[in-house]
Amino acid sequence: MRGRAGASVWLVGTSRGSLSAANAAARLTGPSAPDGIVLTSALMSGGKGGQRPWVTQTVFDLRLEEIRVPVLVIGHAADTCVRSPASLMPNITARTNGAREQVVTVTGGPGRATGSQPSVEACEGRSPHGFIEQEAAVAAGIARFIRDGNY
Repeated sequence: MRGRAGASVWLVGTSRGSLSAANAAARLTGPSAPDGIVLTSALMSGGKGGQRPWVTQTVFDLRLEEIRVPVLVIGHAADTCVRSPASLMPNITARTNGAREQVVTVTGGPGRATGSQPSVEACEGRSPHGFIEQEAAVAAGIARFIRDGNY
């Protein structure tokens, strides 16, 4: 992709996709490695056990220490998805060794009432988990970070 586009290649992973983006950044090296990663509403919480262990996997199960590219982590203060509490976002960059790192907590926006208690039902796009009606502002912040700025 880098050769075809003549531009840098960044991986953006949202919710469960954060696992793939972080995993690729931790494992890939050389020309195969991404130039940076953005994790939005990253999966950071999950209990062990259950019938399907992969459902409880979090970014903290990955080799975050191997990540050396720029890292942007974004979450919403009102996200009540039990898997992506914004309070845990600094724990990601505490373990990564990114060339540049930033953690951003988004506030505001209408969202959809999902209750004040953390739940799996809150893990959907039309809620603070998906930055509902704030997508353009979040995308603009991501673009600024990719261009070597701050969110």
